Parts: sequence; C-alpha cells; structure tokens
Amino acid sequence: LTVRFLTKRYIGEYDHQAGSETVQWADGLLLVYSITDRDSFNFIRRAKEELAGDLPVALVGNKVDMVHLRQVSTDEGEILAKDFECKFFEISAAEHVYQVAEAFLELCREVLTGKRKSKQSFIDKIDRMLSGSRTYSRGKSDSISPKE
Repeated sequence: LTVRFLTKRYIGEYDHQAGSETVQWADGLLLVYSITDRDSFNFIRRAKEELAGDLPVALVGNKVDMVHLRQVSTDEGEILAKDFECKFFEISAAEHVYQVAEAFLELCREVLTGKRKSKQSFIDKIDRMLSGSRTYSRGKSDSISPKE
C-alpha cells in the first residue's frame, strides 16, 4: 500500500510490486507488517534493504488485537527496528485508531526534523559561501569596483 497526501486527502494505491522507484518521491516510510503473518515481517526486512537509506522510517507491527495468532514476537520487531535505526510501534488498527495516528505523527515529526536540519545545513552552506565573497558596486564610470 502506497499512501500519498494529495489535495488535502490521503489516497491509497495498492501495488505489491512497489519498489525503490515508487518511494523516490517519499519523505518518510511507514513500514507495516502483521504480527500474525511471518511472511509480511520477512518482506519488510528484505524491502528495507532496497529502499533509500536516508529516509526517516517507522516500523509498525499491526494486529496486536489478534495476539492468539501471533507469529512475530515483540522482541523481533524491536530488534529489527534497532537494525533499521527507527521507531517501533505495535498497534491494533482495528481497535485503536489513535495508535495509528501516533505512528504517523511520530514519522511526520522525524520528517520535519530532517527537513529543518537539511534546510539549516543548506543555509549554513550558502552563508559560508557568501562570507568569503566581496560586495561590488557600480561606480560613475560604470565599471565594477569593490565596495568599501
């Protein structure tokens, strides 16, 4: 499932073959697996290796309301999140919508923090470039001479 926020609404697109070319436009990744499906967990592990490395990521184990069918332990999710260097959540989208919102909000915070750092880094770079330059002005002869 690929979710895009367009025109003030979320649009879901289902593509089981979605790969790194799909997430080139992404600002962050919410990787979701089912705790009742070992294959979905293994897919997340493989997919992360193919995805862009610098994007903020949140790992989400879903369906904790079906703990009696659990195939993936909480510890496994936590270990994978440490490997990915990302936040980890176990939620029940069916029973606790606020948990879903919390995961999205945390990912959004990380995306915004990264953008601020990137923007500040860009500003610092420009500032360094400009601090080494000289200001010029046009004189009466229309030639360019250094400003004093």
